[in-house]
Amino acid sequence: MRRQNPDRWRAIEGRLGREMNIWLATVRFDGRPHLVPVWFVWLDKKLYFATGSDTQKFTNMYRNQSVTLSLPDPLNVLIIEGEAHVADHQTVDVLADYFYHKYEWDFRYDDSTNWRLIEVTPFKILVWGDGYDEIDGIRVL
Repeated sequence: MRRQNPDRWRAIEGRLGREMNIWLATVRFDGRPHLVPVWFVWLDKKLYFATGSDTQKFTNMYRNQSVTLSLPDPLNVLIIEGEAHVADHQTVDVLADYFYHKYEWDFRYDDSTNWRLIEVTPFKILVWGDGYDEIDGIRVL
């Protein structure tokens, strides 16, 4: 495990808590990329988002759980590489409250599609443009 600068890590977690959208990249079965913005919640060093089971991103993740996510600011970059899985029922109930408080939306009661909560476990986080990269480098996880 990398040694983390505690001030930098607090700033990263604060930013992930405040940001409203993140870009999600998945890969289609034929190797073509698929890129979409999603709402998300960062909690306990994991990232969560909800998606319909009928979406392209869900189909892609069913075949290949490797994902990349990026915050939209090109001058203060934050990229997460990780593995995505459908969250268990207990996690769904906990995270639904976080989504409601952040977005005033409870995916459990939205009948527009069959919503699935996706849990992303990061295995690499890259950050630059945050003022720490000159000293600490760009890889924080």
